[in-house]
Amino acid sequence: MLKRIIILLIPAIFAVCGATAQVNIEISQEKVLENGQKFYLHTVQQGQTLYSICKAYSVKEKDVLNVNPELQTGTLSIGQIIKIPIENEISKDGKYIVYMVKKGETLYSLLKRFNTTEKEFYDANPKLSRNESIKAGDEIYFPIKEKTEENTATVKPEEETKPTPIVRPRDETKYIYHTVEKGETLYKITKKYETSLDELVAENPNLADRPLSIGETIRIPRKQAESETNTPTVRPVANTDNDDTENEQTNNVRPVKNNDLETEEPDSASIYTDKKNFTVALLMSFETSANLRDLANQEKRKVPQKIRTATERAVDFYSGCLVALENFRHEDIHITFKTYDIGKDNTILTEMIDGGKLDNVDMIIGPAYKSQVDYLNSLNLGIPMLLPFITDESVLKNYPNNIMLNPSKQDIRNEVAKYAAQIGNCNALIIKGTSDESKSSSAKYLEAMQNAGVEATELNFNGSSIEAIGSALQKGKENLIVVTFENEMAITRVLTQVFKLCEDNKIILIADPKIMNYESIDPNYYAEVRFAYYSNISINYKNMDVKSFISKFHSAFLCEPNTDAYIAADAINYFIPLLQKAGKNFTSILDQNFVQEGLGGKRQYVSASGYNTKSYSNKDVYIYSIQKDYSFSIVYPTTENSNNK
Repeated sequence: MLKRIIILLIPAIFAVCGATAQVNIEISQEKVLENGQKFYLHTVQQGQTLYSICKAYSVKEKDVLNVNPELQTGTLSIGQIIKIPIENEISKDGKYIVYMVKKGETLYSLLKRFNTTEKEFYDANPKLSRNESIKAGDEIYFPIKEKTEENTATVKPEEETKPTPIVRPRDETKYIYHTVEKGETLYKITKKYETSLDELVAENPNLADRPLSIGETIRIPRKQAESETNTPTVRPVANTDNDDTENEQTNNVRPVKNNDLETEEPDSASIYTDKKNFTVALLMSFETSANLRDLANQEKRKVPQKIRTATERAVDFYSGCLVALENFRHEDIHITFKTYDIGKDNTILTEMIDGGKLDNVDMIIGPAYKSQVDYLNSLNLGIPMLLPFITDESVLKNYPNNIMLNPSKQDIRNEVAKYAAQIGNCNALIIKGTSDESKSSSAKYLEAMQNAGVEATELNFNGSSIEAIGSALQKGKENLIVVTFENEMAITRVLTQVFKLCEDNKIILIADPKIMNYESIDPNYYAEVRFAYYSNISINYKNMDVKSFISKFHSAFLCEPNTDAYIAADAINYFIPLLQKAGKNFTSILDQNFVQEGLGGKRQYVSASGYNTKSYSNKDVYIYSIQKDYSFSIVYPTTENSNNK
């Protein structure tokens, strides 16, 4: 017992001695990002203790111990590197909070959190353009303000705002007072009253970053031209009806992205009866309830909050649809755009079918999961389906009236083979993993390479190394290594092995772009292996239509569109006119020779050999390769602008 007491007391004695010696501790300039959390990397110097280090960095000892469990023994070693969590980093001049943007955050929410105006923000961040949105991982600056009675939580995490409306004296000469009804959103109200989201929130600050409450009253500033008795003009638009499932999940997407995702009902004059009324059903897996539970649990655990990847993609795609539908507001067509949160299985779909919710639908967009696609196809509904996320060509072979908005996996394999043929003097090595999917993909890659006239060899990856790769590489040739799996640990080992072979061989490694999100891989590896990836999108940011889309998207959602938003917009712009021409039979008039010059690049829908009747995929694939400055440029097809980075 005595020995245990002595052992426990020794670290405490040293800690006290270190504190009284007042060792000068310099704040480290080395930082690292792990799992969305930013850390200083502090190297322990002579005389420093855990107590003195934590005091210098203004952090709690328990927070440092949580991320450095090896420190639980209470001893530090000179030269030891420890991680210090960065909560609110202060700039060197002491004037700004340095903040790293987290996934899902928007500039609007951060301005509210740090009590900063848009002008103050851009003054503090002169390198940022007002036309660009902030992205996860960006380091941005917020001015430090003196604390007042009204501003006492500048840098604290946001607290949930209670949905109690602010009571103000009514002034109906300057404002319209609107009572919120079921299903209404901020975005819908801004469209109805022709005002901006900023103006609306400025007059109703308690609405920032929370859903509306049914029955609450909000005030809308009147336009100068309006008299006291004027009522707002409702402009006819391409309508988006947000039909909820029984658990009313659809409208609850807003807390996830801080976006209001619904457009306005048209007035009766815009509704036509001569077969120009069409209904489109968007079937997405928003998983709202599950995400809200996740966010609540993450908040309790004090970990960075994030939504599910599938949900984020669904919301981004939906947002792109809404912006594109605005293009048809003045067209001789009325579109009812119904959105459903269908979860991950077939339960809600079954209820919808039994309830007749798809009886009068002319086109379906979705679902996201193959099992749901197979289920709907098995019912022989006779409704064409646009598939935004599915890439398995077996769907197109088994069922009619299915259109993949992205290239199928076979399209990708064929285009990669054509890229290999374009390289010239190419030695293709197909890396086969241990899964059945990888084995099947590898065999199909071999066939595609042979059809393109490219020499190709299949190599086995046994879980730790690529068998016989050293002897398979050919000096003097471009060795194109194609990886047919995506497992992070396996990819890390492949890159490590290939990296060592780059000095004596010309190598290009091509794989799915998602591997660039793996935090375990040193970014230098991508440059050394001349990493290339295939993509379904090529955006020309100089194009006026692209600029206009970005501006509209930013105005509506306070962030920039991503890949799924561009694909959604191109789909709306391509298929709504076809729907207008032929109704739900539009697949019969689809021109396989037509090339759409879309916002996200070219789109050409073709029916490949073996596809079922009226089933198509977008065959256009782009291959990007890393450059010396770590940017990516298109290397295939060669007709594309190589400066598109």
